[in-house]
Amino acid sequence: MQPVAPPRSAGFTLVEIMVVVVIIGIIAAIATLSVGVTSRDQGTTREIQRIGDLLALAGEQAVLQGREYGLSFHAHGYAFSTYDYGAGRWAPLEDEPPLATRSLPPDTVVDLYIDGRPVALAARPPAAPTGKVRSASPAGKTAREGSREQAMPQVFIMSSGDVTPFELHLRPGIGQPGITLRVADNGATKQVPDEH
Repeated sequence: MQPVAPPRSAGFTLVEIMVVVVIIGIIAAIATLSVGVTSRDQGTTREIQRIGDLLALAGEQAVLQGREYGLSFHAHGYAFSTYDYGAGRWAPLEDEPPLATRSLPPDTVVDLYIDGRPVALAARPPAAPTGKVRSASPAGKTAREGSREQAMPQVFIMSSGDVTPFELHLRPGIGQPGITLRVADNGATKQVPDEH
């Protein structure tokens, strides 16, 4: 007589549970961030929090989808992009509402620092590029094909989970105290308000 094996209990593996939790987190972040897409939120603290949340969302999507994301700042807003390997260029994310181009509240002063050095910000977002890039530089430089320039993002969010470390300082106006968002190379963020 052969021993009878105990019946196997039905259940979920740890990996299946973790995947579901990550998917729920992404859906919740998209729903939360979509609410503010059309509204003009006031306050640098709220905007810094939103940028940190969007950066976390882009980081999660980069790892899950195996895509490279970029973040570009200009004097009046910021925009996410993704690297299109087929076209050989960075493409804006207008089809993903939470990561679409955003404007900052009027009179906001933006200062960006990468490796402790200030970054000169353009007055307006760069126009969408049309040319194919011969080579992409992770250092934030431009690559040319013929006479066309390819705008590169200032911050890279890699599919490996790495992020370009940077500091973003927002103030509601010239001479007013603001708040700094510090981002580490693993994507961890910290908000530091100015001392009055």
